Amino acid sequence: MKKTLVLTSILFFFAALAIQTASAQKISLPTPTFKKDMTGVLSPENDLNLDSSKKEELKSANNQFLDQVLKIAGSNESDDKKRKSLLDLGKKQSGVFSSILGENTAKQYKKNIKKKIRPFKTKYKLATLIL
Repeated sequence: MKKTLVLTSILFFFAALAIQTASAQKISLPTPTFKKDMTGVLSPENDLNLDSSKKEELKSANNQFLDQVLKIAGSNESDDKKRKSLLDLGKKQSGVFSSILGENTAKQYKKNIKKKIRPFKTKYKLATLIL
């Protein structure tokens, strides 16, 4: 019984430490490949049936978005302020998707992005905040 109590206490300690570490994560500039990788994630797939002008408009909007993400991540603001700015920027970018693609296509596009971004969430902690 005593061993179980000690083991349980140790497990709770490590769980609390893991939660604290995850919530206190520092937001900083990611590696130089971040923008390249995220540009690939944000590239529309052919199943959306977009014409070349919409693809270019979306590509330009995504490049501007990623530049802003990097600017926020590299700023001297507090992590809480950075997190809020990134979340607000993500909401704004969702509106950009809708204005360029229309509501239904934007939903499909965001669904595709969420699938493609999943592998990068462990490599880039910043990826979890941008969309």
